[in-house]
Amino acid sequence: MECQAMNVLAVDTSGEQGSVALAREGRLLEVAALPLGWLSTTLHLEIARLLGQHGLTTGDIQGYGVTTGPGSFTGVRVGLTAVKGLAEVHGVRIVAVSTLEVLAAAAQSTGRVPKQAAFVTVLDARRGQIFGAVYQEKDGWLKPLIENCVGPLRSFLERVRAGIGKAAVQDMAFCGTDLAPFIPEIEQAGWAGAPRIPIPPLLAGPLAQIATLSLQQGLGVEAAQAEANY
Repeated sequence: MECQAMNVLAVDTSGEQGSVALAREGRLLEVAALPLGWLSTTLHLEIARLLGQHGLTTGDIQGYGVTTGPGSFTGVRVGLTAVKGLAEVHGVRIVAVSTLEVLAAAAQSTGRVPKQAAFVTVLDARRGQIFGAVYQEKDGWLKPLIENCVGPLRSFLERVRAGIGKAAVQDMAFCGTDLAPFIPEIEQAGWAGAPRIPIPPLLAGPLAQIATLSLQQGLGVEAAQAEANY
């Protein structure tokens, strides 16, 4: 009997620019941006359009990837609800991934710094705060050196310096979808020469690849276990 190819659908609604992606055996078939001002119905219509474009239905999806935040409260909730509903109906698993881990994976895939570098991820949390985390590859997976946190950028950078020192990291890079507002403070903290890797806002692409690898390794959770991290 011919083995069925693994089709994975990824949904990212954590930021201002949401996106959906379809991958087959880890190869991206299409990444589509959600229109600005999208609604829950828009997301479902775009999923249906994307699948139909490739001759598929939701019954042909073997697993889902979804960003769990940090990010927009409403966006994350809508995206996660949609994915959980589809996964539950068809009895497939979900790979729920931090938005910051997706950023680190996207930065790593550029090849601009060694794979074992520490990836310092930064997102605007509004009101003078940022979402931040630091990831580094270990045994083929990105692992947090500093877990997802929120607070002033200065405090986060102090934690980064302490954490990087303890881990004896040789290379590091800053990454995010919009690093420009944070560059002056990053430079003042002593990292003027550190690589900066801008990440395109369509995060569903790298998310789909993370989800595929995880599902191939038998990872992922049941629909009821996927939770948001606002």
